[in-house]
Amino acid sequence: MTLTENVNLTSLIFPFLIGAVLGCCFFYALWFTVKKGINATHPALWFLGSILVRMGTAITVFYWVGNNDIWHLIACLVGFVIGRILMTKVINKANPTDAEKGALHHAP
Repeated sequence: MTLTENVNLTSLIFPFLIGAVLGCCFFYALWFTVKKGINATHPALWFLGSILVRMGTAITVFYWVGNNDIWHLIACLVGFVIGRILMTKVINKANPTDAEKGALHHAP
């Protein structure tokens, strides 16, 4: 499928949902890493290990879902961003302390 072909919107639901789940998992893992890494004896291991696992997983899933189709890749990316927004709202509700709440507003 190229940019000029008609796009079947029903075929984009699956990549969108996968992107949303990937975004939720990615940003939950980021939140978990920051929470654990701040008090860890070796924080560099937490942050380096986390970024390698999260980025490796995200790139692999984007490559698998994209499958040489730009529309599937765009749907997955939109779902990823929506997943980030959802996860930010869920984490903000789950952590009522002001320090964590303020830090989450500036999360990536």
